[in-house]
Amino acid sequence: MKITIVGGGFTGLSAGLSLSQNHKVTLFEATGELGGLASAVKLPGTDWYVEKHYHHWFSNDYFALNLIKKLGLSEKLLFPKTLTSIYYQETSYPFNSPLQILFFSPLPFTDRLRLGLITLFLKLLSMNSGQNLEKHLAHEWLRKYFGEKVYEIVWKPLLFGKFGKFAKVVNMAWFWARIKKRTLVLGYLEGGYQTLIDAMEKQFKKDGGKILLSTPFDTKKTTDYDKIIITTPSPIFIKMYPQLPKDYKERLTNIPHLHALNLLLVTKEKILEKEYWLNINDRTFPFIAVIQQTNLVDAKHYGGKHLTWVGNYLPEGHPYLKMTKDELLKLYLPYLQKINPRLNSQFLILNSQLFMGPFAQPVFPTNYSKIKPDFITPIPNVYLANMDMVYPWDRGTNYAIELGQKVASLID
Repeated sequence: MKITIVGGGFTGLSAGLSLSQNHKVTLFEATGELGGLASAVKLPGTDWYVEKHYHHWFSNDYFALNLIKKLGLSEKLLFPKTLTSIYYQETSYPFNSPLQILFFSPLPFTDRLRLGLITLFLKLLSMNSGQNLEKHLAHEWLRKYFGEKVYEIVWKPLLFGKFGKFAKVVNMAWFWARIKKRTLVLGYLEGGYQTLIDAMEKQFKKDGGKILLSTPFDTKKTTDYDKIIITTPSPIFIKMYPQLPKDYKERLTNIPHLHALNLLLVTKEKILEKEYWLNINDRTFPFIAVIQQTNLVDAKHYGGKHLTWVGNYLPEGHPYLKMTKDELLKLYLPYLQKINPRLNSQFLILNSQLFMGPFAQPVFPTNYSKIKPDFITPIPNVYLANMDMVYPWDRGTNYAIELGQKVASLID
């Protein structure tokens, strides 16, 4: 068969790898690079690539880890020790393990026990039981079972920080999946995610696949191919095929999306001394997380410089999305200085990069499984595979790889 794939992210590359051995496959990527939301840049004076949007793997991300093994990259896989903390009332509290939760002093001891026990309960729930939580709103379930104080201090700032006006729409199955999936160790590849992207590209081409970069797909040529896999976000898919039935378009349009906005700072010193990941549990802050890449990877790979992301998820039309990197840095800096008072004019911010990922985070309302898009679309021989379909799991390359393999299996 002649198969075309639209989109060179991990879903498109994964589908291409699965299909190229037996079919004639052409992959179209509108930008000049592969990787999608996991695409990377190489900063001046650095040995390794760094992702535009922070990424890591959990130790149970089997689809990604199996692909890494299959492509002969296992020796490059790293699982360094990392620390996740919560920033609350001008203090950073380690929040990586059950023991650290028990020492989380902003909560009374009985609430810490409750937090640990309910979290363990969610962790142990089966897939079917966790999925059944989709009939509940996350904010209501969390308040009821964790208790008011735990909800207000721990979960509410995170839920509203990420989803904003959509926070009261998110269902509990999505939240359960975040707890279920988390592991104590996090994985990364030598050279960055670009190492895996390059290996996938090389194998795809070796198997006869063709990649066209900086080449948008012309939907007028849909009939030139036996099968077409679209891996773009749903809003873009709708624009590509305006002839889609009205009810189908409404079904996709009713799934809200947030844009990822990440400011990458290159500094002489670390902004976070110990943490890899710092959740901001203070909604007066204009961002939701600070991620210190050089507490995951040695700074020597980045020319001895330190890399830090300041992360946000924002709805379309948000004023931050229109700001330049200098405007955002000016807005963020006083809050970063609260976290690290040494971050002043002498601290030396050497460089900054701003990256925006459109439609990066779908919002899953109650009973989402009833409206979740299918691979098969109303247009004959056109298939859809994107992040709206990884539910109840959260967006990530592991599920993008799984998605590509599944849609390829359906076609094959």
